[in-house]
Amino acid sequence: MLQEQQGTAKGFVIMYEWDRSCSEGSIGQFCECSIGDKDERTLRASCQRHNGTECEGRGDCVCGRCQCHTTESGNSYHGDFCECDDEHCEKFQNKQCGGNGKCNCGRCECFSGYKGSACQCKVSEEGCQILNNTVCFGRGTCKCNRCECKGGYQQPRCQTCLGCPDPCLTKLNCIECLGFESGPFKKNCSVACSKSIHHEMVDQFTIQSKKCNQKDTGGCWIRFKLDQLVGEDNYKAEILKQRDCPEPPSVIAIIGGSIASVALIGILLLMLIKLLIYMKDVKEFKKFENEKKKSKWAEADNPLFEKATTTVSNPTFTGE
Repeated sequence: MLQEQQGTAKGFVIMYEWDRSCSEGSIGQFCECSIGDKDERTLRASCQRHNGTECEGRGDCVCGRCQCHTTESGNSYHGDFCECDDEHCEKFQNKQCGGNGKCNCGRCECFSGYKGSACQCKVSEEGCQILNNTVCFGRGTCKCNRCECKGGYQQPRCQTCLGCPDPCLTKLNCIECLGFESGPFKKNCSVACSKSIHHEMVDQFTIQSKKCNQKDTGGCWIRFKLDQLVGEDNYKAEILKQRDCPEPPSVIAIIGGSIASVALIGILLLMLIKLLIYMKDVKEFKKFENEKKKSKWAEADNPLFEKATTTVSNPTFTGE
């Protein structure tokens, strides 16, 4: 029996030429390889994955099977085609598998209590829980022991929302119908509001939250406080029993004001007319004065003036 060792780019392919010492269909140093009806080409192909390099360039093809080499650190490649190594897994904090797992064929297998592609996440919700053991106030999910909040809500516990609409405005109609049975939701208040707001009528506030002061559909001022509970649309409300409503308009005052307004307008019109007449008289008087200054005759010598004469006639006088 002759043994032939053929060199490849990254390893060796060891084939055997069988002689008279091995029975037909068997090859190998000890005739341990059974080839059946296969040829050399078929044996080589069985060491290739996806028609690629034999044994991924990390081993030798012996009798149609890969015998893997060792890595530079002394560990062995493994897998049917030597495709796996335990030295190239994802790192976290510059540690392979975050130091919380072992690398197997390029993937991290995490120790108990850890998860994630690099075993970077501790299997715990301690960092996401609030006093009543609710996670992220019901407004987010806990991943890697941290809250990932829904839109607008802020870490670390998703308690506040900076970009959300003001609930003092969005919940005003519900507050009006729940507290005073009026407003747009008067007819279907229980359906529209009871599931999202748990209200209580009070004389003074007891909860610590933002105070709302809004005008209802009747023009009255409603004062209330809202405390957001677990969830996105779940509130506890305290509503002051007394509303601040403006007094109704006085009919007498309206009539009196109207009469006074008409009288005042009349007086102003009369004064305006009198002013116009006065200004016209002043203008005519000035015109007269100017014409008087232009005349050539004196006040004591009027050319149009004739002295009076007296004529006495006696009808009985004959002149004798």
